[in-house]
Amino acid sequence: MKFKNQFLDKLAGSYDKIVVFDCEFWHVYGSEGYIPLQNLPNEFFMPREVGGFVLTRSVDGQWIYKKEFFATLYPPKGKDVSYVSSAFSYVSKKTAEKMDQYQSLLKVPWSAAYLRAIPEELRQVYKEGIETYLEDPNIQKAHKPPSWIKTFLQDYSDALVIVKGTSDIESMQNACKFHGIEYKHPKKVYDIAEWNLTSRKKCGTAKLEGTYECIVDKLDPETAQLKKILPLGEAHDPSSDAAMTLIVALYIIQISTK
Repeated sequence: MKFKNQFLDKLAGSYDKIVVFDCEFWHVYGSEGYIPLQNLPNEFFMPREVGGFVLTRSVDGQWIYKKEFFATLYPPKGKDVSYVSSAFSYVSKKTAEKMDQYQSLLKVPWSAAYLRAIPEELRQVYKEGIETYLEDPNIQKAHKPPSWIKTFLQDYSDALVIVKGTSDIESMQNACKFHGIEYKHPKKVYDIAEWNLTSRKKCGTAKLEGTYECIVDKLDPETAQLKKILPLGEAHDPSSDAAMTLIVALYIIQISTK
C-alpha cells in the first residue's frame, strides 16, 4: 500500500528505507561479554518476540507499506532465563491463563524467577510454565531459527531504524554475539524515548501506550490515516507497539515544525 506523509519525509531525510520494530525479551542471567541491563548488571536481554514493519520510498516519492513481520525466538541454549510473563507475550487467552497459574506458584516476581532462584520443589512448575509459553500456537507459528536474525539485519542495517529506548537494539547486539552472527548497525537510529520528559509533562506518562493515547486525537490528517494501514492492535503485541512508536515519532516531528 502506498501513502504520502510530509512528516515521514522530514523524519527520513535522505533515507529511502525505514525499519520500525519492537521486542519482548528473554531476561538472561550472566551478562559477562554482553550488554547488561543498567539496573541489573548481572542480567541482559535477548529478543524473544520481534515485530514490526519496513517502509520503503518509491521513485514517485510515496511510501510503500507491505505487511508487518512477527518472529519468535527460543531461549538461548545453556543460559538461565527468567520466567515469562503473559502480560508481555503475544499468546492466546487460554495460554495466558495457564502461564499466570504457574507464575502464581513461583513465589517470586516473574522477572526474578530464574531457575537458580527457584526452590527445588518449584523448578518443575517453572519448566512447565516456560513450555506452556513455547507451545502456544501463536508462538509456534511464528517461530524462527537464529538464522532469521541475519535476514532481519539485511533490512535493519540498510535503514533508518525507529525504536523506543535502547533495549531492542541492544538485545539484537546480544543475540548476534551469542549466535556468532556479524552485527551490522543501522544507518541511523531515531529513538522516541528522547521525548520521554516532554511526554511526562504533556501526557502524565512516558509509557508508549499512554503517550499514544494522549496524542492520537491531535494527529495531522495524513498521519491519522496511517491508523487504517498500520497493525494497531493490543499493547505488547510487538507489531502493534512498533506501529504506535511510528505514530508517536511522526507526532514529535509534527509539533516540532510548528
